[in-house]
Amino acid sequence: MTPLRSFFARRRAFRWNSIRNRIFLSILVFLIGPVVATMYLLDKPLERVIEQKIGESNEDALSLVTFNVRLLLDDMVQASVEMTLHADIRAMLKEPGRYSRFERLRLSDAAFNRVFSSYFSNTEVTLVDRAGGWLSTSYVSEPAIRAYIGSDWYVELMSRPYQQQWMAADSRMLYLEPRRLVTLVKTINDFPAGDNLGTVTFSVPETDVRKMLRGLDGTVYLVDRDGQVVSSSSGARLGEAAPEEIALARIHQTGQGQRIIEKDGAKWIVSHDTVGTNGWKTVQIVPYDKVFEEISAIRRTNVIALVAIVLVFVLVSLTIASGMSRPLRLLRRKMADLERKQFHSTLQVAGPEEIASLIGTYNEMVREIRELLQRVKQEYRQKEEMRFRALQAQINPHFLLNTVNNIKWMAYLRQDNEVGDMLSSLGGILEGSIGRDGRLSTLGQELEYIRSYVSLMRMSAGDVRLDIDVPEALLEQEALQMMLQPIVENALLHGLADRPGAGSVRIEARARDGAVAVTVRDDGSGIGPERLEALRRSLSGEAAGEPSGRIGVKNVHDRLRLQYGEPYGLEVESREGAGTAVSCLLPERRRGSPDGGEG
Repeated sequence: MTPLRSFFARRRAFRWNSIRNRIFLSILVFLIGPVVATMYLLDKPLERVIEQKIGESNEDALSLVTFNVRLLLDDMVQASVEMTLHADIRAMLKEPGRYSRFERLRLSDAAFNRVFSSYFSNTEVTLVDRAGGWLSTSYVSEPAIRAYIGSDWYVELMSRPYQQQWMAADSRMLYLEPRRLVTLVKTINDFPAGDNLGTVTFSVPETDVRKMLRGLDGTVYLVDRDGQVVSSSSGARLGEAAPEEIALARIHQTGQGQRIIEKDGAKWIVSHDTVGTNGWKTVQIVPYDKVFEEISAIRRTNVIALVAIVLVFVLVSLTIASGMSRPLRLLRRKMADLERKQFHSTLQVAGPEEIASLIGTYNEMVREIRELLQRVKQEYRQKEEMRFRALQAQINPHFLLNTVNNIKWMAYLRQDNEVGDMLSSLGGILEGSIGRDGRLSTLGQELEYIRSYVSLMRMSAGDVRLDIDVPEALLEQEALQMMLQPIVENALLHGLADRPGAGSVRIEARARDGAVAVTVRDDGSGIGPERLEALRRSLSGEAAGEPSGRIGVKNVHDRLRLQYGEPYGLEVESREGAGTAVSCLLPERRRGSPDGGEG
């Protein structure tokens, strides 16, 4: 993040963290928020309850409409049955040739005039015998009657006894009148043989049905089994497919019910019932907004009142918050001015008791800060002087290294190779400790240092075998300076000290899953369980570590954690009498790589 962006980010954070904004947000969250949440939580259950009650009311009203429609259809069935039970009508259908046209008309008038129902305004009746003869209350053309009785559905109807067919706004209709009819076609059966003597076609105007569908909210439809509109309260869509809202409500899956349908952002309440006579459906479609129009008006009033209350609370809370924070903002400006003057001026104690106490405390703090700054400057000068002396002190180790090298070559010239080798190892150790800059080195450099160290330690530790199994590709692996020496020293002084005969130290390195594990193993006496557990607790920080004057394994573990973070560090495995293995876990990176570092 650039300094400019960081500055503006701090400014925004400071604004939102001010006392005034905190007071304002507290009032908003703990007072206005619960009020709004309570109104919302109460509004939804109330809407669902009202929705349920309105739905039950709609269903009850629709059930009454369905009952009236069923009575009309039942009257049509009853009238048809009464005509077919007339003895003279049945005789005429059995033997149509015995009756003259005048007698046929007289019999049909006698039978047709018996039809009466308070639901019918007018009826159309046609009798057809099985020979194709017919009588009707309306004019029927000869081609129409021939097409009618020759149609597939009529032949199918006559092929079985006791059949009936309901039709409305259908191409199979018999009459040529422009008005729409609801028609029942019923077979007339010969008892007890059961053969069909003919059919009676009984029709009533669709307007008789429409009258029963009116009086309810929205639009009410009478829909047949094929999804065609038989009648509607508005007279619309007759003979057409039912509206899409009815299809979405899946009315044919249940006998009675109600659904709320949403389409194109609008909602409808669709209630339906079944006419038991023929399985037709009465369906009521009411726009959701119309049902909840008054509720929506009340809700809008509540929202307006809530917004007004919120605005009043906002103004009051801002006034209170500003009154409380104004003295503090003034104090902040003076404090900023004090900082520019480098703490060489004080503030006048004034204002309310709390602010005056705060200013007095701040004046005391400024005095202590000035004293602290003086001490920091003095300590800084002392540290610079110590650093200069440390640079001068480096001359002594370099002088000592040069002296050791001169003695080494003198020993070689006098052919005292053992002393020369010891001095060469000592020089390597000195060079490794003072000859490199920073805190990082390579694994190869650390191994060279260990070779020199073990070679020198053989004088006191006896014949120790050093095995190094490190792939060449890992010699440039980044490592900490003096990372392996404390571990090898512990192996020589503690692990192999009590071991009879020559011991061995093995150093191996392996790369695994983006990390490098460098393991130092010895075949010494190992570590007891209690001591091993104490050492692991020390590495994990649960117990006190080694003394600060020593560079031990705890020091190496802490330096690895400081340099690389978790999960890197040391892991110790040991078994008493079977040796010890200490693993250094490092991130896999080459010395000097972009993700590497320099000390």
